[in-house]
Amino acid sequence: MFRFKSLASGLAFVMTCVSFVTTLSLGVLFIGSSTYWHRVQNEDYLLNRSREIDSILRNETQIALSAIKDVYARQKAGQLTEAQAKTEAARLVRNLRYDDGQGYFWIDTYDGVNVVLPGQPEEGQDRLEYVDGAGNNIIKAFIDEARKEGGGYTDSLYPKPGETEYLPKRNYTVSFEPYKWVIGTGVWVDEINRQLLRRQKMQEEVLNHDIARGLFCLAALQALFVLFAHEVGKRLAMPFKFVIKRLAALGNNDLTLTDEDAKRLEEIINRRDEMGATGRALKEMHEKLSAYSQVILGMARNDMLTGLANRRHLQEFVEKLDKEAQVTLISLDLDHFKEVNDTYGHQTGDAALLVFAEVLKSSFPDALNVRMGGDEFMVVITKNIDLVDVKADLANFMERLLSIYRMDAELSRLTVSAGIAYAPDEPLPVDLLAQQSDVALYEAKLSGRNCFRVYHPGMENHPGMEKREGKDVSDFQGKNK
Repeated sequence: MFRFKSLASGLAFVMTCVSFVTTLSLGVLFIGSSTYWHRVQNEDYLLNRSREIDSILRNETQIALSAIKDVYARQKAGQLTEAQAKTEAARLVRNLRYDDGQGYFWIDTYDGVNVVLPGQPEEGQDRLEYVDGAGNNIIKAFIDEARKEGGGYTDSLYPKPGETEYLPKRNYTVSFEPYKWVIGTGVWVDEINRQLLRRQKMQEEVLNHDIARGLFCLAALQALFVLFAHEVGKRLAMPFKFVIKRLAALGNNDLTLTDEDAKRLEEIINRRDEMGATGRALKEMHEKLSAYSQVILGMARNDMLTGLANRRHLQEFVEKLDKEAQVTLISLDLDHFKEVNDTYGHQTGDAALLVFAEVLKSSFPDALNVRMGGDEFMVVITKNIDLVDVKADLANFMERLLSIYRMDAELSRLTVSAGIAYAPDEPLPVDLLAQQSDVALYEAKLSGRNCFRVYHPGMENHPGMEKREGKDVSDFQGKNK
C-alpha cells in the first residue's frame, strides 16, 4: 500500500493515474473506431462490386437470350426450320462479346451437351460430369440455376484461357425452354480481391498516419495532465470523496455532470481558499476532455450526410498525389438549392444532396468525389482521360440527376452548373486547376445555368466575371507543386 506524506500528494498521484487511464481509453476508442469504420467501408466496397458484377452478368446474358428469341420468332413465323434456327442462334451467341472482347457466352443443353463454347474443344461434347477446380459438378449446377425463375448465379474455380491456375469465377445462367438450352456467361473475380488488398493497404497507411498523430496528441495531453495533477495536489482544497468520484468517472470516459454534481462543484469554485482553486482546476479538466473527445469524434474523413469525401480527405489526397500526375477537376453547384431548402425545409434539401451524391458516385466511380460544403461539390480525376470522355460522363451525370429530380415536384426546379479544368499537355498545380474550374463554373452560371463549361485561357475576362467571388483554395495551397 502506498504511503504519502500528505493528502495532497496522494490525490496528485491518483489524478495522474486516472488521467493516464482516461488518455489510454480515449486512444483505444479512437483506434478501435477508426479500425471498425475502415472494415465496414471495405465490406461495403466488396458488396457493391459483387452486386455490380452480378448486374453486368445478368444484363449481358439477357442480350444473348434476346438474340436467341429473335431467331426463334423467325422459326415460329416459318422463315427457318428448327435446325436452321438453332444453328443461326448458336452462331449469333458464339460471336457475341462484351467487356472489350473478354466476355463470351456458352450454351449447353439440359442433358449437358455443349452447343457453344467459343474456341474450346469441348464444343459439341457431353459436359454433364465436368467438375471445376474445387471438385464441384459445375455443369449440373449451371443447369439447375438456369432452370430457376429468372436464372441464377454459380461460383466456380476455373483457369483463364491459356492459363492453368484455377481462379474464382462468378457465373450466371438462364434457360431457353423451347430449345432446352442453358445460356451462360461468367467473369473472373480475382481482380476484385487484388483491388480490395490495394484499398486495404492504402487505408492502413492513412490509419497509421492518423494513429501516430493521435498518439502524439494523447502523449502531449497526458504530459499536461501530469503537470496539472501536481499543481492541483499542491493546492488541495476539494473534498476528497467528491474529487475521487469525478476523476473515476472521467477515467471511465463518463463526461456527464449531474445537476447535483454541478451544484456541488459550483459551491466549491466560489470558495476563496484552496478548495476553490481545486474546484476550478477540476472543471477545467472536464472541459478539456470534453473538447478533446469532440475533436476525436470530428476526425472522420467523409461527409456525414452524403458519405462523399470531405475537405480534409481532399487535402490528404492532394498531398499524396504525384507532382507529375495529370489531374482533371470538375467543380459543380446545385442551382436553386437554397430556394428549395428554404421553401421545403432541410429534409427536402438533404434528400436532394443525397440523390446528388449517389448519382455522382455512380457516374464517376474511379474519381474522388468531394462535397466541398453546402451545395458545392468537386470531382477529382487523376487518370489520363480525354476531354471528350470527361464531357460525356458529366453530361450523362447531369441528365440522370435531373431525370430523378423531375420525378419530385419539390426538387423539379433544381439544376446543375459545372466547370471543367483540364490540362492535357503538362501537369498543373491542383490549386490552379481549382481556380480554373471555378472560373468555368461561374461561366456556366452566367450562361443561364443547367450547363457546363470547359476552362480556356482568357475566360476570366468575360463580361460579368468580375462579380465572381474568388474560390477558397486554401485546401490546395502549397500542395502538388
